[in-house]
Amino acid sequence: MSEIYEYDKKPPKSHTCPAIGSQEATVCLPVTISPYAATGPSKVECCGCPEVHLCCDHCRGRINGTCEFTISQKIRVDIPVEFGATVNIGGTYVECECGKVEDCDCDKAEGRKS
Repeated sequence: MSEIYEYDKKPPKSHTCPAIGSQEATVCLPVTISPYAATGPSKVECCGCPEVHLCCDHCRGRINGTCEFTISQKIRVDIPVEFGATVNIGGTYVECECGKVEDCDCDKAEGRKS
């Protein structure tokens, strides 16, 4: 029903129904940690005096062998990550109802007739 308003009267309040839409999502960022070790210059320190043996086959161990050992260190890697999302807004859709709601408190409060 359309009504005519005089210019000295205020236009009717628009009736809106505010709503908030939300979507829960789990965001994921694959992170690969590749460990590395940067070593400083090696330092050799003599421990005691050298021993001299008259026999050439006194050496024990393997020929051209190596001694191996490991040094381990527990580390923590902090990676600053900021999660976010881009928002693309699509077109507005509306689904209109075919019937009327009778005895609705909103209609009575606004002075409308059903």
